[in-house]
Amino acid sequence: MPKADALSITQRRSVLTGIIAAPFLVGTPATATAAPFQADAALFDCHQRFHAIYSAVRAASREPEPAFGTPECDAREALFDKMVLEECDLLEELAAIPAHTRQGQRLKAEVILALLPEHLRNNEASDGDGETQLVLSLARDLVREKAA
Repeated sequence: MPKADALSITQRRSVLTGIIAAPFLVGTPATATAAPFQADAALFDCHQRFHAIYSAVRAASREPEPAFGTPECDAREALFDKMVLEECDLLEELAAIPAHTRQGQRLKAEVILALLPEHLRNNEASDGDGETQLVLSLARDLVREKAA
């Protein structure tokens, strides 16, 4: 499976499963109290695993590819496909974990703001539809609340 198709599948599955996930751009704040960590411990744990695989997939996609058809190319593509599928699974896991705190909600909102525009750029879907704009607007509201 070519990289572009694999990333497309990841993004499509993200949107189709509700894309409510934890962010990978921002780590868990060190100043957070123990109570939010306990309430959203599963979310934070899954976020860390998602962040690691998301970073690995993006780093692998920037590396130069071995010559097409070589054993090295086939091995690299197999590894890349495996990582992309793991990313999809973790994103779905994040979507299934409820956020019990404002911090957890903001975590998910930040992921939406990072993934959904990327998904829309890489697919033929229009970013102008009402549902998409509502999801993006809600995510911006939750992230903006953190800054206020």
